[in-house]
Amino acid sequence: MIKINKFDESMIRKMTVLAEKYNAINLAQGFPEHTKKAIINAATRAIEEDKNQYTVTYGLKELREKLAERIRQERDVNIGYEDIIITCGASEGIIDAVLGNVPRGGNVIIFEPIYENYIPAVQLAGGNIKTIPWDNGKFDMEQLTEVVERGDFIIINTPHNPTGKVFSREELLRIADIAKKYDCIVITDETYEYLTYEKKHVSIASLEDMGGRTITVGSFSKTYSVTGWRMGYIYAKGLLMQNIKSVHDYLTICAPSPFQYAALELLDLPHQYYEGFVESYRKRRDFMAEELVKCGFEFELPQGAYYIFAKLPKFIEMNDIDFCFDLVKNGGVALVPGSSFFYKHDNKRYVRFSFSKDMDSLKEAIKRLNSYLSKKTRK
Repeated sequence: MIKINKFDESMIRKMTVLAEKYNAINLAQGFPEHTKKAIINAATRAIEEDKNQYTVTYGLKELREKLAERIRQERDVNIGYEDIIITCGASEGIIDAVLGNVPRGGNVIIFEPIYENYIPAVQLAGGNIKTIPWDNGKFDMEQLTEVVERGDFIIINTPHNPTGKVFSREELLRIADIAKKYDCIVITDETYEYLTYEKKHVSIASLEDMGGRTITVGSFSKTYSVTGWRMGYIYAKGLLMQNIKSVHDYLTICAPSPFQYAALELLDLPHQYYEGFVESYRKRRDFMAEELVKCGFEFELPQGAYYIFAKLPKFIEMNDIDFCFDLVKNGGVALVPGSSFFYKHDNKRYVRFSFSKDMDSLKEAIKRLNSYLSKKTRK
């Protein structure tokens, strides 16, 4: 009998199923409730104009050209359209990067807590996982130098899911120095690149001598609130990109054609769109942060993305999984147990809140959470 690798079921998707079952407010999975009408219109125009058939597998040339120009201007990364593939979301980009380039038995270093798709990707490739611990918003760079070996792969995620950390230029320079010294390849997930608050996003591919040893994954999903479109992209140079193209070609053929045409229009949105986008989430972040502190949760204020990774209040005696399952059933709010973001699932006192929902939903979620917690403190 053929042996099939078995992976843990996605806890994020599991909590979404439970949210639907118990009619709970879903603060587990990171997707907004609404998409702006102008963005919807761009997609419907493409469909009505019958742009519904396959594109070239790598994506519309004009979309890749426009995206390459933006990346050169905004990220200071020197790439051309031939260095870019349009993917079915950032999730496919990660799979393409890992399956295409990590050899069986190769080492992959990941900073934890870890967005849950990275581990199965490495396991599918037959790679070995090494982790770097996180402590109150900081990663132990000294430990990176202790575990790295020549030829390793390093996965980073900035802005970071689930903690909301934004890697500083100094931290990225440190990682870049290690990558160059030990001939490592860096895979960087920059899905939330446009959603930063106090700190500016920096792409590690823009640092000196890193363009040829970096694979960058990006997404349209979060920036334009179209997570169901499954639209992402990936860029890299030379053999790294050739290996990625080989996987992508057979994995998905091409990203959804109408949404590629719509993305051409989205890249022309004015600067004010992005300012409003960030400000709307800043208000939601600040509201949630203030309310969660009152509830007894402990956390670092996120610098980017739309998650709060919080330690459970001291009076909660349940572990994270039991708490989340009880809360969704009896409190009407769905969260993600924090242990699902750790390789060995050994940190049981954290939960992840998504504040991607509309303010009315967030206010109702806090109301329900307070009601649930008050019953716990009375016991």
